[in-house]
Amino acid sequence: MMKRVSLLITFFCLLAFLTYSQNQIKADSLRGLIESGNLEGEKELYVYYWLSTYSNSAEDVLKYGHELLDLAEEAGNLEYKLKAYTNIGIGHRLMGDLGEALEYQFKSANEAIGKEEFLSFLAEVYGEISTCYTQNGDSENALLYGSKTINILRDIGGRQELALTLLNTGYDYYLIGKYDSAMAYYNEAEPILEDIGMELGQAYIIGNRALVYWKRNNISKAKEDLFKAIDMIEPLGDRYGMADYYNQLGSIYLEEGDIDNAILYTSKGLEMAESERLKEQARDASYLLYRLYNQQGDYKNSLKYQTEYFAYRDSIQNLTTTQKLANLRTEFEVGRKQSEVDLLLEQKKSTRIIMIVGGILMLVFICLLIIIYSFLKTKNKLNRKLEHQKNSLQLLNQTKDKFFSIISHDLRGPVNTLSGLVTVSKIYLKEGTKEQTVDMIDKMDHSIGRLTKLLDNLLTWALQQRGHFPHMPEALSVRFLLDDMTDMFQEMSASKNIKLDYNLQDEFQLHVDRNTASTILRNLINNALKFTPNGGHVQIVANANIDENVGIIQVIDNGVGMSEEKLQHLFKLNENVSTTGTSGEKGLGLGLQLVYDFVKLNKGTVEVESEPNKGTKFTISLPLHTD
Repeated sequence: MMKRVSLLITFFCLLAFLTYSQNQIKADSLRGLIESGNLEGEKELYVYYWLSTYSNSAEDVLKYGHELLDLAEEAGNLEYKLKAYTNIGIGHRLMGDLGEALEYQFKSANEAIGKEEFLSFLAEVYGEISTCYTQNGDSENALLYGSKTINILRDIGGRQELALTLLNTGYDYYLIGKYDSAMAYYNEAEPILEDIGMELGQAYIIGNRALVYWKRNNISKAKEDLFKAIDMIEPLGDRYGMADYYNQLGSIYLEEGDIDNAILYTSKGLEMAESERLKEQARDASYLLYRLYNQQGDYKNSLKYQTEYFAYRDSIQNLTTTQKLANLRTEFEVGRKQSEVDLLLEQKKSTRIIMIVGGILMLVFICLLIIIYSFLKTKNKLNRKLEHQKNSLQLLNQTKDKFFSIISHDLRGPVNTLSGLVTVSKIYLKEGTKEQTVDMIDKMDHSIGRLTKLLDNLLTWALQQRGHFPHMPEALSVRFLLDDMTDMFQEMSASKNIKLDYNLQDEFQLHVDRNTASTILRNLINNALKFTPNGGHVQIVANANIDENVGIIQVIDNGVGMSEEKLQHLFKLNENVSTTGTSGEKGLGLGLQLVYDFVKLNKGTVEVESEPNKGTKFTISLPLHTD
């Protein structure tokens, strides 16, 4: 889903919708006063200010705002100059030009700061700055200026403005996931809205809270309050808000897996959005319906709504792009005309002066070209060097992260085994069974030996680290590798009464890196033992395929197995989720990712076959060593 537009902006759009006709009448009346030609002094400033304020189009807001600014500067009237800055900024925001909007709002704020008579006006400016940042998705700055607005309004007592700013600030906290803060601001705004009788504001409080309940997994409360908010908004005629809340209901039902209801309420949202020409809500509803029908297997409707989504999306983007290009063109034309005027003035000067100045400029230009060329050449060389260093540092950082992941993952198994042996030893000591205690101590000694060997391997990797994992292929006996692995997991298999053995008919050697090959088998055997119940069987089968010059090692268990869906995502980074073993063993979810990476590093392949409750078979193919 596209990111949802701020609900305070939605609220302001609603107010504009409800007062459109009334404001249009006022604006037409004010235009009549201007056309009469009987205005002068501060009365003229007053009329232009309210005409800019009541105008329903962004173009008219900008037009009359600039005319007000010219009149205020000519009259030296600071109050109307600041009001002109603010209205021009609002006009730019309505047109989507947030950079220009903020520039004018900051101009207004800078001149109002420190003047007591403009304190209320400064709160309005800060609120508009906060709205611009919210619309741009910058919640941090939106919260900063929202807080400034709230502090001023609490001092001067602007109740309705305070309630609206609290509602907006609460939503900004919701956007960044600070739900407690969001609820606190909603709770403060609610009694004010109730006291002044603003039913629409109360409805938005309920709807906004519903979104917080949703994020806190209280789905039933979220749906209940969204329906309640819609019921309150409907008689007020706010189809903008209803369309938005219906879309949110569609998202909630999709999350619950209730596709029918998701389609029902999203379709309502789309219908309302299309009837009111609300392109953003229509875009979001079309995208959600495309996903819903695609999930349902109705590809005809899925394609239909995908096409509508792209149309709405492109329409919104093209409007912004067109306006931006128009502004750029205007700036270019003005600059070009000014250059032509300057050129005509320069032509009035004497030919001799022009030639001298032209010669000097030519020399300066040539010198500048030489300097710029040298600078760019040096800069490009430095940039290439910096880019190379950046890539090297990124590779080093990625390797470091992965290396520490391996350490934490590979150390977990031996340490957990040692912890279990210590626990059993304590029990034997309390019971006074000396022979069993001695046996446990021998097993602990053996486990410590394996842990030490593992640490030595990891230390060797760390010492050889040079920006990538060390990879030193050598001849490696498969029998030696299998003996080492089965010995390493003897205690773990015994603790679960699992038979662990291997079948090697003919001796052969692999051409692989010893450390990464050990890591591959270590993770596969560890997973097989972890997901095989007590009394099960884990078998390793190894043979050589001379024709294809590969050695094949299979790790086979009769454990819990995996579904087809999980098999499809088994080796994808960031998609594996840690799973608890049959005896509650913990893992980090990294093992199979390491298997995949290291098999690929050794120029091999990995395949897996599995069925739920029937077991799993991993097949690893690695290159054979040839003399």
